Amino acid sequence: MGRRFKDMQTPEQQYAARQAPALRRMAYSAEQEAERQQMTADVYGRRGRDYSDQAKADRAQREADRLRGKGRSLRATANHAEAEVAPKKRGWFR
Repeated sequence: MGRRFKDMQTPEQQYAARQAPALRRMAYSAEQEAERQQMTADVYGRRGRDYSDQAKADRAQREADRLRGKGRSLRATANHAEAEVAPKKRGWFR
């Protein structure tokens, strides 16, 4: 008979498993953009320089924090999707 019905994946689980690598790529790109924004905040946030602009530094810092949060949530979603679809271990009497 092969597999039991309860061992089969639903279409939603199959879709989530296929989307996990794409979510990881999106998380990576969000983290890279957050690093770029952080560098902008660091450069323009220096006081006493000709190019210091505190408003621009604050905007860049907020954007970096937002992108870091987005990256964390995307990575958590990918981890959850992969864990949900992971194959179940078979026991002796199952």
